[in-house]
Amino acid sequence: MTGSIDRRTASWLHRMLASTALTATAIAAQAATAQEAPAAPEAETETAARPADEVIITASRTATNGLQAPTPTQVVGVEVLERQAVTTVMEVLNQNPAFKATRSPGANATNTSSPAQATADLRALGGQRTLVLVNQSRVVPFAPASNLGVPTTTDLNLFPTNMIERVEVVTGGASALYGSDAVSGVVNIIMKKKFSGVEVTGQAGISQRGDYATQRIGAIAGTSFADGRGNVVISADYSNNEGMGDIYSRDWGRDEYMIVSNSQRTVPGTPGFGQPALILSPNVHNSLGAGGVIISNIPGLTNMTFNPDGSIRPFDKGEIFGGQVMIGGEGQSIIKGVAQMPDVRRFTTYGSVYFDFSDSVTGYIEGGFSRSVGFLDGIAIRLASQAIRRDNVFIPTAVRALLPATTQSFNISRIAYDLGKNYYEITNETPHGTIGLEGRLGGGWKWDVHASYGVNNYSSITYNNPVSANLAFAIDAVADPVTGAPVCRAVLQGNAAAAGCQPLNLFGEGNASTAARDYITGQAWSKVKYDQFTAAANIVGEPFSTWAGPVVVAFGGEYRRETSSLTADEVGSANGFLTAGNAVPYSGEFSVKEGYIEATAPLAKDMPFLHSLSLNGAFRYADYSTVGGQQAWKVGGTWEPVEGLNVRVARSRDIRAPAINELFSPGSNVRNSVSLVVDGVTKAANIPQNTSQGNPDVGPEYGDTLTAGIAYRGTGALRGFGISVDYYNIKIKDAITNLSTVNIANLCSNGDAYFCSLFTYGPDTSTPDPNDRIHTGLVAGSLNVGAFEQEGIDVTLNYGTSADFLGDGGRYSMSASGTYILSAIVDSGTGAANAVVDRAGENGWSNLGSIPRFRGNLSQTIGTRAWELTLQTIFISAGKQDVTYNTLPTNTINDNDVPAVAYLNLFGKIFVGENRQYEMFWAINNLLDKDPPPTPYTILNFPTNGQYYDKVGRNFMIGARVRF
Repeated sequence: MTGSIDRRTASWLHRMLASTALTATAIAAQAATAQEAPAAPEAETETAARPADEVIITASRTATNGLQAPTPTQVVGVEVLERQAVTTVMEVLNQNPAFKATRSPGANATNTSSPAQATADLRALGGQRTLVLVNQSRVVPFAPASNLGVPTTTDLNLFPTNMIERVEVVTGGASALYGSDAVSGVVNIIMKKKFSGVEVTGQAGISQRGDYATQRIGAIAGTSFADGRGNVVISADYSNNEGMGDIYSRDWGRDEYMIVSNSQRTVPGTPGFGQPALILSPNVHNSLGAGGVIISNIPGLTNMTFNPDGSIRPFDKGEIFGGQVMIGGEGQSIIKGVAQMPDVRRFTTYGSVYFDFSDSVTGYIEGGFSRSVGFLDGIAIRLASQAIRRDNVFIPTAVRALLPATTQSFNISRIAYDLGKNYYEITNETPHGTIGLEGRLGGGWKWDVHASYGVNNYSSITYNNPVSANLAFAIDAVADPVTGAPVCRAVLQGNAAAAGCQPLNLFGEGNASTAARDYITGQAWSKVKYDQFTAAANIVGEPFSTWAGPVVVAFGGEYRRETSSLTADEVGSANGFLTAGNAVPYSGEFSVKEGYIEATAPLAKDMPFLHSLSLNGAFRYADYSTVGGQQAWKVGGTWEPVEGLNVRVARSRDIRAPAINELFSPGSNVRNSVSLVVDGVTKAANIPQNTSQGNPDVGPEYGDTLTAGIAYRGTGALRGFGISVDYYNIKIKDAITNLSTVNIANLCSNGDAYFCSLFTYGPDTSTPDPNDRIHTGLVAGSLNVGAFEQEGIDVTLNYGTSADFLGDGGRYSMSASGTYILSAIVDSGTGAANAVVDRAGENGWSNLGSIPRFRGNLSQTIGTRAWELTLQTIFISAGKQDVTYNTLPTNTINDNDVPAVAYLNLFGKIFVGENRQYEMFWAINNLLDKDPPPTPYTILNFPTNGQYYDKVGRNFMIGARVRF
């Protein structure tokens, strides 16, 4: 809902304007005697094709320009990053319709293992299937302590935006060129190699509601030396984002939307009778009770809740309840106090030294250090069914009087807001560096060699974390037989494990002692050290020519070794924490030796309807220490019937080798009931289960990608106009996944011997037959059973022209990009009838592979040499909460529709100085203060999908930049 700017925000804006103006004036005064900066370059569009004479290196090592590469490439220039005043490159990439913000601060309110993480996820197929490069070389990935479920990917927090020259995005498979992980595409971040002068940027921002405050200061400096033979560049960037509070900090959050399971729908006379199985509704509260609720069937006590003074009253359960939530009733949301967006602090440096030893040999050293810290407010203790024994010392008198003599215990539920919530501090530090040589051999041949090393040091600390054993000891409190004071039963029994136990009163809010709160919680910690060493060599040249031009060949080899080691606290190592923080130590490693060759051969030139025609092919062989020899290949061609019109097609086979955690993680145990059908008889047992561990025998994933499209770059009267339309189809088989216990049990019950073998078995003591056996445990690792297929169309459109009526240097430019998803098929590998689902048009976030049918991004910029104004429109099409809803009687829902949403962002710049070296910039994001639509995640109880929709609302950014 649109609202006015509050006083706090207005005061802050006033101070920021004054402060920024003073800062800019002071910097300008200091810079007045400095060397004049060169004129700023003309703006480029977000996804424009590069000029024909500029080499696009990412899509092909042999193509001499971007139009010769058969695989589509999009480019984000540095001016886009500066225009939008972003602190990380992720913020711009996730506006590209080809990306999904799967793991980003906006979507990471539920990502307790890495809330500050920012990853690139092309095609919504998972960040582990998008390869991120820096200057065409790998960088050490981010590997959190979660034993599985969090992919090993590159964290985009590594790279200071002021050091970035441009970002090239290959929207198709590229494993033949770059190896594993380039299944859905490649993001190649090109850093500045030469820079002269100094550039300083300072900015700050805040939301209209007075939160989401951001501060940033960054600088880059460079100079030449040795008579211009060398150049050194160094940059540093610090930013701090103070995050966003819980859902009650926004009017849309105060609506308390959630999807509730209607467990009463088949019972005549009850509120949910005749309604769907699932209900999307506002005013959804927790059904656990902040003071505790008796859930056992005891006359006079069932559904009674406790007041702070220990008295009891009926608990208002609302109209419909399911699981731990209900529609209406008393209380608040189950995620009260849980941050919608984490606090993120980030510091990163990057630098390089390039030196020409001769006209044909250049040496370089580049690298940097980054540190990001994410802070996240987590959840309160939730007890869905806690047993209370009859002799518990804290049972209120009113309850004790109504307990039947035969009742030895009863169960209560409780959400313990009053005991505090856990909160997380995740630190990610990454030093990394590369040393290399590059040169020319003559005759059109070039070569390069490099070696790189990086370390990712991950640290997770969870504060106020409930310890399961301590909580159980503290709840079981009795009266001391001597003093009558409350004491833990286990202490009276002399249980050494309960030493220091403090009795906990759960009956009514605010009755727990400080000592009890301190006893039941602990501090979980885990650390990961991940190393990556890479050495590579490449040669590119022209061995011969045809009448249509030179044949270009590239070949090379690479060696890579990656190791990971996880350590953790004693409690977490034993899965001893109630809600989060459990990490089981392990270590693992792999190495790979690879070789590749690529060639581009021109077949025709300057002929009617054959202005140019060329074929391109590549092959890579990789020998892994874990999965053995693997092959990847690509073949494609480009045809330019007339100058400026390019037709391209490419077909590739790509691979992703399993990550270390998918191979060696020990996983963690849970204990739940499991049902199996044996000889037609259902046998259920409460058994330990580990379905999150790795599997040293898991194999690689394979991807088959087809892209075909056209690109037109205007000439003559159409100069400044460009358009591209590309079709893509990506099929991934043998996808690495971990099936759930329910999936495995169903597969076993259906007669699949392999899945039955994952269970251990023992005698069934419930029957007299000694040969009758029942399952006693389950251990299942990563498996190659999943599959994906996504099919869609990418469109980009660019136009730029002079607009002299605006003034000196007047210009108008427009850039548009959009992706339409034809299908997004996900096969979970369970073998069930509903295992294969087309997730295209699914705007909710509960399911892997869900993606809106269409997303678009339109930017229009007008300006002169003195000012610039950009209006950006981001569009997300209408869709479904879940495409499988309303397909079975068990998953009907009252409202499955998600409306279309459009966001407007406004950016502006003012330039001062003859060479525009002084600049003031500002941004208003979500200009119309558009609320996100209700798209709840029922598992985590968040009301909207932050992967696509803005949760902050209207927010402001203002800053200054000086170049000298």
